[in-house]
Amino acid sequence: MLALLAFLLWAHPSLVGLPCAALLMLAPPPHPPTPPGAKPGWSQPIAGMIGAVSLALLVVSGGNGSRLGAATSAYIVLATAAFVSLVLLRPDTILRQAFRSTVAAGLATALLIQVMWGADAWGSLGWEATREASLTMRTIVQIAPDTFSIYEPMVRFISVTWPGMLALQTLAGLALAWQLHRRIAASGLAAGAPLMRFKDFYIGDGWVWGMVAWLGVLILPVSSSLHVAGTNVGLVASTLYVLRGAAIVATFAEAFGISAVALVIVAAAAAALAVPLVFLLPGLCTLGITDTWYQYRRRLAEARQRQRSNTP
Repeated sequence: MLALLAFLLWAHPSLVGLPCAALLMLAPPPHPPTPPGAKPGWSQPIAGMIGAVSLALLVVSGGNGSRLGAATSAYIVLATAAFVSLVLLRPDTILRQAFRSTVAAGLATALLIQVMWGADAWGSLGWEATREASLTMRTIVQIAPDTFSIYEPMVRFISVTWPGMLALQTLAGLALAWQLHRRIAASGLAAGAPLMRFKDFYIGDGWVWGMVAWLGVLILPVSSSLHVAGTNVGLVASTLYVLRGAAIVATFAEAFGISAVALVIVAAAAAALAVPLVFLLPGLCTLGITDTWYQYRRRLAEARQRQRSNTP
């Protein structure tokens, strides 16, 4: 529940609501079927309410005259369609399905933008992202005047990385939608694989090339389009590696008897002191990247297995 509330404060609610409603509505019937005279479940009415609210939010955000809002609404619909189609037709791990859906929806939305508005639309979308970031940061500065020093860098960063941020929001939203669907429904797709434990979070080793691409566009003289694309790929890859590093820390903490509550307290204290910007996040990212070669959790499991084998 806390994860869902945090997501709603961070991203568009329909990124969770629309996929969840679609999964509930399109799930196969229970086996065995509901006996005659028995009361039907509540999953379908709940799905209808969630879907109606999600669609209403998409209409509001897409119909306010903003191209960015319209493109985001179209992207959410396409991501939902891709995710539900993959879950129904090609069962696999949910994280992998979310990755595929995000890529497919991103490519389809980019093609749609190109066809409907032409190549000049990307500049317009970037300008709208800059304006929204400026308004958001202005509100933050009014609440906390000490943040004025980061006003301009944050606006530039957000205006460039909104596609990557939307991709991260989609991955999180689809994962939460699957988990919420499992909690509401008692049969059908809900019997499928649950989300992996956070301590088991893992991404393919090929993501390291995303980091290489990011470093390349930072160092080499490339076009502005390649710079924006590389920066967004780097944002997604580095965030995933931070999560992979955090999963390694959680695994070792559990092995040494450190509670999850203690880790949360340490993370909250670090965030309050702005330590993540200078140490914590780069450290976790580096840990996640080096896990590609060193496989820390596998080595820990092997060491603990040897220790148990040697114990009389």
